Amino acid sequence: MAMPTLILGEALANRCSQVLYRCLEEVGSTKGALYLRSPEQGSFEVVSFYGWPRGTRPPVSIPEGHPLLVHTQRVRRAFVVNDASESPELAAFGQGGEWPRYLITPVYLAGDWVGLLIQRDRIKGGTFDVERDEPPTLGICGDLVQALREFRLYGTTPRPDQVPLSVHVPDPPAAPAAGPAPVPEGLPTASAIIDEVAPVAERLLPPVVAPASPVRAPGVFVAASGPPAQERMYGFAGGQDGYAALPWEADRTLSGWVAPPPPNPERKRGMVPPEQRAFFWEIAGLLSQILSASAVALWIEDPEEIRPILAYSTLPLSPDLQQQILAHATFHLPAVREQDLRLITRVDMVESPQIDGAFATYMPLLLNETLQGHDLLLVFRQEDHSFSIAEIEAIQKLGRILGLHMQEARLHERYHHAFLSVSHRILQSSESRMPTLRPHSLATARLARDLALKLELTTEEVEAVSIGAILHDVGLLMLDPQMLAKPELNGEELKKIRSHPELAAVFLKDLRFPFDVVKMIRHHHERWDGLGYPEGLRETSIPIGSRIIGLIEAYEVMTSGKGYRRPKGHRQVLEELDNEAGAQFDPKVVAAFRELLTRKGDRG
Repeated sequence: MAMPTLILGEALANRCSQVLYRCLEEVGSTKGALYLRSPEQGSFEVVSFYGWPRGTRPPVSIPEGHPLLVHTQRVRRAFVVNDASESPELAAFGQGGEWPRYLITPVYLAGDWVGLLIQRDRIKGGTFDVERDEPPTLGICGDLVQALREFRLYGTTPRPDQVPLSVHVPDPPAAPAAGPAPVPEGLPTASAIIDEVAPVAERLLPPVVAPASPVRAPGVFVAASGPPAQERMYGFAGGQDGYAALPWEADRTLSGWVAPPPPNPERKRGMVPPEQRAFFWEIAGLLSQILSASAVALWIEDPEEIRPILAYSTLPLSPDLQQQILAHATFHLPAVREQDLRLITRVDMVESPQIDGAFATYMPLLLNETLQGHDLLLVFRQEDHSFSIAEIEAIQKLGRILGLHMQEARLHERYHHAFLSVSHRILQSSESRMPTLRPHSLATARLARDLALKLELTTEEVEAVSIGAILHDVGLLMLDPQMLAKPELNGEELKKIRSHPELAAVFLKDLRFPFDVVKMIRHHHERWDGLGYPEGLRETSIPIGSRIIGLIEAYEVMTSGKGYRRPKGHRQVLEELDNEAGAQFDPKVVAAFRELLTRKGDRG
């Protein structure tokens, strides 16, 4: 097979990619491929494409005389194929989709047929329509033609000061039948690059329809300014011969990727653990230093919670720009409504004037795709130019670091849930002896976890508080249930009751928690003023988790009632907590708890 002779310079290939991507914005095509005619051979070579799933690519070239070219030349205008079952010449373009639909448009320059634009699959389904979709497509083709004119790819010899944009290699005079001579070293063709990074690509269109199973894959999606650089078919400076391998990751190439429905559609609002937020702020700040980015955002998928989007920027973002971040994120997450999302922002230069306007370019990068979630990194810029190869590489490398951190965090969460399951089983075993213990412990645990997050404790501390709050009263199971049921206790019985934190520590010591849950439970009845038990610790010598659990337990007991006590009103309880701030409770923990309750009240 003779090698095609069309070679694009980076500037022209970049321009073609930018124009091609308008097919998604203006026509709604989730996939697009641009072919240009090889001047010497008459075949058409792919020069840019976006949207094809992992393991499939549009054909590298369409040979002269192929039925698709013959039909296109005959109609000489855009045409639609909404039922491809009768079009075997389109089979190679149908990979990765169950019901592919096409809009095919020839590109003409001064009456000469120089290109072929193939669009596939409208956003959210639907068919193509010539009357509706041809006018914007012709505008896109007009801009492609303008680019070809500017770069003098066809019909004009470039000036000596211009970088070669097209090389026509003559046939060797000694053996004309053997085809064109090899391409000069250091100037790879589009097909050569595709063979290197995607060897599964078909060079010839198959003559028959091949059934294709749907393929879903994660991917990179660049809006408003061209498809991702991984999908541009051109070389770039790097190796000894002037070019290097494209930074292609096979599982990161599906443009227009949208998340599948979550395992649990009825998710509650959640929070991003402070440790994960801090790590993302560092990665986003580093990205902003390396490349020109107006904002960097992160969505962390969780099967049980709708977590907020984190957004980092050097300068404050206007409300319109913040709204754009939410809108772009929900495009990739159709199961999440924009009104259900919250945006947590971090700004480096808080005192600077805010930036407004619009984001002209953004690059979403899928970090992890698992059954439990889909983490999505989005890099925005206001300049209307696509990300360079070096910038793409930087985003991918830092994205991998962030993705590994998220995977470790999920692994940690799985261990956490395993310990929670053990804790729940312990409580369930006690229901016949102490029926009120389990609801009291779970209610305490829910509020204690929220308060730990509010205080921005580390992930480990939040998990320890959650488990410690569930098991904080497990020592009561070792006491006489009849004694626990008494409305009044004598001194000896009260002493036994006060031993329950130490009894819990003895009972739990063999579980070997990965964090100090036992110590947290042992000291949850200590007081800020040092008058608590069992050791009379005071102030910050009391573990922070113990201070949280002690406060939440007091609140839960007073509001729900326990034993023969009647529950108190919400306002009365808050007044008692305020009165005990600095005596029984840590004043900062009390203040944070009041803010937490206010926020919960605002959310209903």
